[in-house]
Amino acid sequence: MGGRGKGEGKSDSSKQEAASLLTDKGYKDAVDEMAKATVVKPTDLDEKSIKYLDFLEANGGRSIEGIRHLQKSLESLTRDHVQHWPAYVYKILKSFDQKAYEAMKLSEGKRIRPPRAAKDPSAADKEKNVGKFPVINFSFNAAAPAFVPGAAWGSAPAAAPAPAGVEVGESPPR
Repeated sequence: MGGRGKGEGKSDSSKQEAASLLTDKGYKDAVDEMAKATVVKPTDLDEKSIKYLDFLEANGGRSIEGIRHLQKSLESLTRDHVQHWPAYVYKILKSFDQKAYEAMKLSEGKRIRPPRAAKDPSAADKEKNVGKFPVINFSFNAAAPAFVPGAAWGSAPAAAPAPAGVEVGESPPR
């Protein structure tokens, strides 16, 4: 019963597909060298990583430099340190040359994802919000009429209609 439970990883066919993506690449030897020197496996380079390396190779021949950057970044890691290796490898590759990554995305006609917002607002953001609600001095209008649920706004309260058979001014029968 070979499912993809925790710790089982990719199936044999997907490993073969990932390995076949590297055949005929000028940087395949550098990937193999990196696999020997680190815990990264060649199958950890997914289609996105290989596409980025292809772009680096086609635009300046720097794919091997990118792989060396990846190797240097991963030297001290153990395999247990990262849960999703393909995503981690791609993130490190993107950090190699951010401008090349943006150029690749633009050439594909895709938009560039902005970096995620910081969880703690910086001092500049705090200064930008000075003078805005709820920071500004605020006081309620003490002379405002009291809120009455169901009452109409902006006019005097209307008298309730008299029940049928009772004239205005008389009290209803008990």
